[in-house]
Amino acid sequence: MEVNRVSLGFYPTPFHPMTNLSRHLKGPRIYVKRDDLTGLALGGNKTRILEYVLGDVVSRGADVVIATSGVQSNWARQITAAARILGIKPVLVLRTAQFTGTSIDYTGNLLLDYLMGADARIVEASIRDNILREMEKVADEYRAMGHNPAIITDEPAVGVLGYYDCAREIIEQSEKLGIEVDYVVHATSGGPTQAGLILGFSAAGKRTKVIGVNSAAYDRATTASRIRNFIEKGAELINLDKEKLSSIAVEVLDGYGDYGEATEEVIDAILLTARLEGIILDPVYSGKAMAGLIDMIQQRQIDNDANVVFIHTGGIPAVFAYKELLFKKIQSLPQ
Repeated sequence: MEVNRVSLGFYPTPFHPMTNLSRHLKGPRIYVKRDDLTGLALGGNKTRILEYVLGDVVSRGADVVIATSGVQSNWARQITAAARILGIKPVLVLRTAQFTGTSIDYTGNLLLDYLMGADARIVEASIRDNILREMEKVADEYRAMGHNPAIITDEPAVGVLGYYDCAREIIEQSEKLGIEVDYVVHATSGGPTQAGLILGFSAAGKRTKVIGVNSAAYDRATTASRIRNFIEKGAELINLDKEKLSSIAVEVLDGYGDYGEATEEVIDAILLTARLEGIILDPVYSGKAMAGLIDMIQQRQIDNDANVVFIHTGGIPAVFAYKELLFKKIQSLPQ
């Protein structure tokens, strides 16, 4: 299969120790891979994936890209930025998702979508609802105006290659520091990020354990199944023997609230990271991943002599959509 790629991000992203957090938790050595700094309108993990996904869109001669997710979607924001760079019209069919039943706050990611000139259509739907029919209607509108639209209903398998690349990047950076990475922890959702990481470490002969903390866009079983499916499809793209991957466990950590729900422990993880490391996490993805990592360390599920890499997948603009909840917690804390 021919793979097309466009250049969108700035690599390698920074890789450095989180010394204060490691000391505070009295646990393993924690490093952070700053994929919140990939570029594309405040960055995030989707940049790596979009280099391959939009490479395919460009190769098909599309002049409009139609994508979907929630109103505070990092995916939608980065698609919008990437489309602008590539000279393609960004159209978003956004689900109200966790904000169903409330007035939409035009802040965070949604504000950035509008700043970049996305044609954003908001529909009342959960993050799990299939809204392909609405997307097809929008595509028909653009076809009637003489455009060639491409619909992205889900993250295509080719996007796995973005985090296959990232795994190789982590290996190179860790080797320069003279360390062997034992664990990689990150927020998992659609599947390409975790699948790509597993493929990258496996292809390099590493025994690094990749743990995804579920954002709960899907239940745990569905998330794990999606990741496994992406692993199989990704293995075909890089000509990796799928039999060698059959014994690899897909590890998904669950229990940190429903999609978009900012639980008490997630908020605590966000505040702890901000106050110890000056690094901002979001309530939907990276905050949950950090809450999961903290739990694993405190429950001694990760050895104290391990080297752990936390991948910051971005999502910072979404913090502003949770400003009341976060500030309420901040006000209860000593200065």
